[in-house]
This record gives sequence, C-alpha cells and structure tokens, in this order.
Amino acid sequence: MALLDVANKVITNYHTADIQNNVFTKPWATFETGGWDPLEVKVRTFLSSKETAFLVCGGDETNGHVTIHRQSDAAALGWVNGLTFFPHSLEYLPAQEAVIVVGPRGLDSLDPKPPQATRSGGQYELFTAPTKDGSRSFQKVTGIADKDRAFRQAHGVVWDDTRKWVWIYGGNKLRPYTVSGFRETTRLHKIRDPKFPNDPNKCLELVSDAFENGHDLQPDPLERQYLWATSSDEIIQINKAGGVPVIQWHIAAKAPKSFSRDRSGTGIWTSDSHDNSYGDEFVRFIWDAKYQKAEVKADKGKPTPILYKARLLDI
Repeated sequence: MALLDVANKVITNYHTADIQNNVFTKPWATFETGGWDPLEVKVRTFLSSKETAFLVCGGDETNGHVTIHRQSDAAALGWVNGLTFFPHSLEYLPAQEAVIVVGPRGLDSLDPKPPQATRSGGQYELFTAPTKDGSRSFQKVTGIADKDRAFRQAHGVVWDDTRKWVWIYGGNKLRPYTVSGFRETTRLHKIRDPKFPNDPNKCLELVSDAFENGHDLQPDPLERQYLWATSSDEIIQINKAGGVPVIQWHIAAKAPKSFSRDRSGTGIWTSDSHDNSYGDEFVRFIWDAKYQKAEVKADKGKPTPILYKARLLDI
C-alpha cells in the first residue's frame, strides 16, 4: 500500500508484512513531492507505451500538481504545475489514452452553491497520457466547454472497466460518463437518466445528502458490482450493477478521508481525527483478522505524519 503523508510531503510504500506491533516499519520505496501535498496516487500501465507508472496529484488551490513517474526507475514521464482547481484525484482512461484529473475548485459561477452545501466550485480536466515521445506528450486537452467540465466539489474519479464508464464523485453527487475520442479529441458525455427518456437535461446520477462533503471513491476488486465512497461521517457501499447506482450500505466512521478494499476483503481507511482537514498518523483496518489500527511513527526531527490517504497499489 501507499501512504500519502501531507505533513512530510512524501508518499511511502509498504507491504503489510512491514507492520510490526501495529507500527509501520521501514518502507520499501518513497516518493518525495518536493514540497507539495500528495493527495492521490495510482499505478497504471499505459497501453500505447506499455510502461507502468505512478500517477500522482496534489498541491493546493493556487498551485496544483500532476506528475507521472515510471515505476521501474522513477523517471518523470510527464508533469504539469500551476493548476488552480486543487487536484484531489486522477485516473487513466485506457481506450482514449488520456488522464482525467478532478478537483473541488474553479468554475464557481457555473456550479452554484446549493442550500445544503458550504462550498461550491469544482471541475475535471483532461490530459493526453504520456507516450515514448517524452514529457511533451503529456498535454492538456483543449476545446472542452466550461459547463461540461463543471462538477461541484469533485474529489474522486474511477474508471469502470466493466461498463467502460468513468465515475466522478464529490459534493452530494455520484455521476457516470461515457467517453469518446482519442487523446486530443477525448470527451466525457453525461448518460441520459432512463427514468426520463424524453428529457435530454436529465442525466444518470445518484444524489444523496449522505454524500455531502464527499471525499473518496474507489472500486471493489473482490465484488466488482460495488463502488466505495466516503463522506464526512460514513463509509458508503454503492451498488452499480443495475446501471442506476444505489446506496447499499452505510458504515459509520469518524471523519473518514479514504477507503479501499483489497481482493481478500480487507478494508483500509484513514481518518481526520485531529480536525486538521487532512488526517492523522494511523491506518485503520476492517474485516481483517490480524490488524485493527497501524501507526506511522515520525522520523527523527520530522513532523508527525498526517496520512490523507492509504492506497492499495494493485486496484
């Protein structure tokens, strides 16, 4: 798993065997961001170049970052800085050879604040995936209207290989999109709501007060009909098997930031128990016979870790 430490601006990679007496021992790999907050990491293999890479994003609302590094030797394959929509998550779209990045800032005027929300704004951006041509191949996809990119408080994005949809999550909403085009012509398309077949303005989405302040979205590699999301006080299981997503199960949790489930059925999650908006120094386990809670100790002379997300690297 990878632990995203915003206090020390580093991503550390561990095997579960590295947990001894409920403490993470020395990681097998580290990635230092160079001073910005790491908010997401995924491992994906690009179809055209056949290269496996770490996809990382983060930063803040004035200087957001996306950086892609080859797994084998950490060579930088592509990067962009200065993003102002506060990148919180990203995903690879394999058929399009594109990368989608989502964040909770920007486009406020197109996505006004609803009565129950405390924050407005949010959007997605598309980039062409890196190729063997070098870092210049990683470029922003242009020509997409602001109204199409707006998604209030966008925090999570997942590629659904079963349906060939991309799901975006944030605020009080989960919405799937179909995807068309290739690289520079990649576009996302809302899906018409089957309950309103004659209304082109009604799109397929799940809107719920349970989501408000939605933070994380992840697939379930064991039971692929599910997605997992987090809100301010719950871990939420979503059934997408019928095409129309429905909430299947709620698990009460204190300020969950991230949640992942692995192929054995174990779940791991992080929590903002310190009221700092990002997290604490613990990874929590559920449905696991061996672990309940594991701590990352501070290195000498460094701040106590603040783990925004714990990520499984094989989903």
